Amino acid sequence: MNKQKTKSRARSPQKKQEQFDKILEVGRDMFVKYGTHGFSTRILAEKLGMTQPNLYNYVSSKRELWIAIRTKYYNEFYKGIRKIIGEHKGTIVELLYKFAEYYLEFAAADYKRFQIMFVLAAPPSKKTGPLEKEYNPFLTTRFVLDYVKKAIEANELIPDGSIELFYAIYSLIYGAAKVEADLKLRDKITEPMTGEFYSLSAIEFRKFIIKELRDRIERNRINKNSLK
Repeated sequence: MNKQKTKSRARSPQKKQEQFDKILEVGRDMFVKYGTHGFSTRILAEKLGMTQPNLYNYVSSKRELWIAIRTKYYNEFYKGIRKIIGEHKGTIVELLYKFAEYYLEFAAADYKRFQIMFVLAAPPSKKTGPLEKEYNPFLTTRFVLDYVKKAIEANELIPDGSIELFYAIYSLIYGAAKVEADLKLRDKITEPMTGEFYSLSAIEFRKFIIKELRDRIERNRINKNSLK
């Protein structure tokens, strides 16, 4: 009998983490390509050179995988937000500008990441997995709304139209992220933006959107001179 077969094949924690990170990366690409309904854990396992039961040792369902991917990317997103807040010196309105710029930079750096965070719906599931039980929604819109309210309380913005301003800010940067991605890919996708009428670079578009955002917020700014 060959006693060498009794040697343990257990992976180290580092190797397990590397494999998990690979599952999240390939899973993200498949979610974006096939959508949450067309996604298959069987095909994911094949792409990773794993068996499906082995894949389920890492994530118990495609819904759990979707949550794991979103959690990873939202943690990255909010790490940047916390850094901006921690280093910010100035008005709350100026902080809103920084948030908008960061949001667009984050989306542009990896649009697949942005899609799974902000665009793709969650896969349905008949049972609640361990990750979902611990999951707390990442309320990005709440961040914007809270800081609009803080700006009002600090007499930086007029109260009238504050809800409309919140929706204007978020819809502007959310839509701009998609348009900017289209501008970058206009020569590589099946429905590109082509023709002289659409000859605008992603960088030019980003500058335009930030200016539009500033103009929109400035219309709601309180004139400090009128308070004297």
